[in-house]
Amino acid sequence: MSEIQPTSRSAQSVGTITIRPYRGSDAAPLLACWERALPFDAITRQQLESRVLLDDNFERGSLAVAIADGTLLGFVSCFVLNRPIEKVGNRPTDGFIQAMGVDPVHRGRGVGEALLQYAESFFRDRGRKQILLAPYTPNYFVPGVDKDHYAGGLAWLQRHGFVEYSEALAADAIIGTFELSAEVIKRESALAADGIIVRAFQRDDMVAYMEFMRAIMPGPWVEDGRRILHGMTSGHITEDAIWLAIDGTATAASSGEGHTGDGRIIGFCQHEGEHFGPFGVSDDFQGRGIGTVLLARTLHRMRMKGCHSAWVLWTGQRALDGVYGRLGFKLSRRFAILKKEIAG
Repeated sequence: MSEIQPTSRSAQSVGTITIRPYRGSDAAPLLACWERALPFDAITRQQLESRVLLDDNFERGSLAVAIADGTLLGFVSCFVLNRPIEKVGNRPTDGFIQAMGVDPVHRGRGVGEALLQYAESFFRDRGRKQILLAPYTPNYFVPGVDKDHYAGGLAWLQRHGFVEYSEALAADAIIGTFELSAEVIKRESALAADGIIVRAFQRDDMVAYMEFMRAIMPGPWVEDGRRILHGMTSGHITEDAIWLAIDGTATAASSGEGHTGDGRIIGFCQHEGEHFGPFGVSDDFQGRGIGTVLLARTLHRMRMKGCHSAWVLWTGQRALDGVYGRLGFKLSRRFAILKKEIAG
């Protein structure tokens, strides 16, 4: 098979396969190919537009397709951080493959190799030294490669130089009959006796909440928190989508940033529809059951709002064995988060 050295700025050909940037007319065949290639992670046109084409870091060539004889055979979505993530920056050595797939009918023809060659060229042109698949936190679909459902794809990636450097777990819970247990209520009362209040977010908390997030939580969580607050201002997310833990013994003078009218924020929990999380508690207050109460209160409110299930897409074994497991979450998927070093 003859090869032409790729350039990510325009179309490239590998044998009879052409790799070129996405065009608007590709939407329908791309979505159909995506569903065949990644049947457990198919997306809608709205998701394609909102999470790929309208991503802040999207540029011409970020999304490329493989074409042969007028048929779309596969795709790859590539991003670099042109807009820095809060507290993280641009990660100047990292490139991200958000998603990649080849129609099963056309596997074994070199399509995957051609798409990977294109991606590596795309990242080299932008000075990147390694590729991460697929934890593109501004807009990831899944954090990595499903070890069970895409075992063949994972093996293919490993043969082509990718190594697993982390693991992410997805978990689900049925909450249609979820109740606050006596243990949770007892823990909540004990916390209240110590001056720690667990309550729903209020609009007056907005400034203090973002101060808390910036001071304590990872940068991608800060950005996600801001997105949820934007959803409140537009009316499609309610205030009780966020729950807070507040240290009511802290005075404004002693606690500084993150102080509301009734104390200092020390923990949070949120949901969007049936998607639960993230949630976290300040290090100084961990080990006291605050996270369990926050999670239980959020799940209870989700059930009251008509949710019958809750899911978290990216967590670890420790959390699943701990607070998630205690409240009914079960492992549903296991992802390999991958990386590959690329020469300059």
